[in-house]
Amino acid sequence: MQQQIREYVPVQVKLLTQGEIVAESLQNYLQRHPEIEEKCSKGAQVQFFTTDATEDFDEKGSVFFGAPVKSKHISL
Repeated sequence: MQQQIREYVPVQVKLLTQGEIVAESLQNYLQRHPEIEEKCSKGAQVQFFTTDATEDFDEKGSVFFGAPVKSKHISL
């Protein structure tokens, strides 16, 4: 995805990858707070919910998630 964005952004603009930043920050936090990591479920299931059309959400969500997404529609 970053390569696709890079095609439209001037080379002097530094792209920050949010995923890497968040992952490093979370890893640091969990190292400092082992009691939180102990509460995290391991091997949990991921579920997607949307108030929009599921087909559109699944298509776009799959791009960002990097794997097929199957969402459930909910009404608020």
